[in-house]
Amino acid sequence: MRKLYLSVICLLFAASVSSQTVLRYDSHGLIADHVNDMKITEYVEPGAEGNNVVWDFRSLELVKEFTGKLDNPSFTKGASIFTESNSVLEEFGNLFFFNVTKNAIEQHGYMSGRGTVNIIYDQPFVKMRYPFTYGSSFAGSFDGRYNSDDRQLGTLTGSYAVKGDGMGVLMLPGNYVYENALRVKEVKSYTQTINNRSYDIETVTYRWYVNEHRFPILVLIESTHNYESGRTHTSTQAAYNPIVFTNDSNPLEMETIVQDLSLKAYPNPYHNEVNLRFNLINESKVNLSVYDLNGRLIKVLVDGVEAAGERTYKFSAKEMGLSAGAYIVKLNVNGEKASQRILEL
Repeated sequence: MRKLYLSVICLLFAASVSSQTVLRYDSHGLIADHVNDMKITEYVEPGAEGNNVVWDFRSLELVKEFTGKLDNPSFTKGASIFTESNSVLEEFGNLFFFNVTKNAIEQHGYMSGRGTVNIIYDQPFVKMRYPFTYGSSFAGSFDGRYNSDDRQLGTLTGSYAVKGDGMGVLMLPGNYVYENALRVKEVKSYTQTINNRSYDIETVTYRWYVNEHRFPILVLIESTHNYESGRTHTSTQAAYNPIVFTNDSNPLEMETIVQDLSLKAYPNPYHNEVNLRFNLINESKVNLSVYDLNGRLIKVLVDGVEAAGERTYKFSAKEMGLSAGAYIVKLNVNGEKASQRILEL
């Protein structure tokens, strides 16, 4: 039996078909001595929540690249201030201090690149609890102090809520596609008082993760500031990281040809309806069926004896009342098998 691996788009990478993405300390903890290369992009709307969602962000516009670095806090200017931290993330020269354990990630503070301004969380902000997957959630409160050159400028107090609100297929520029991507939604609401002036801030952050990479592969952030004067200001940030898996992970087996048996799907990815075509050299016993990624049978398109010649069948998850996403088509002709992965947008 010979196999031909084809991609329906330029590059297609995936986590395990049968398992969810689960965030754990060993695989996703913010541990020192790790580097995260990201690409800054224009902000876009985060899309729908739910299971088996397709997030198509292939048209994201690249702005510039940057690198985030995790280090040991003892090597930074904030070592004497954030004594309970064991990991620090540097981005654009700014430092974010965390205490990372087997069970959680707590943010203890922030320091500007020059070290003149810092935020100390007296009640830490919890960014993650392990293990965490689709449907997981937690919430809490936090408070802290703004300081500049050892002088307190103000305070902040608020709450946070974190939820695994989505699981599905994530598509990024360069035609990178990741199955079983987990989306984590973080809502952080707080009141900030500086120099006796207060204003309310709400920051909503969406992060997409896969099992094979420690850092999120897409981040979308929107912050809304509401001032005492009634004025409102909204700012956004976005970045992604196109990861090519290297640990024995191959492009998805999109088409398998066995001898003269070929199963083709077009267009793929598709909107609304896909054509499934194969050719029979002789009259044959045929079964053509569609399954979800957990191996559950969705629909039998044909099961019986078919005459020789070319056969084309159509499939639409939408017409069956199912959500868009990835499905597997399996063809069995007289015991010979071929399969094709399809993606409904």
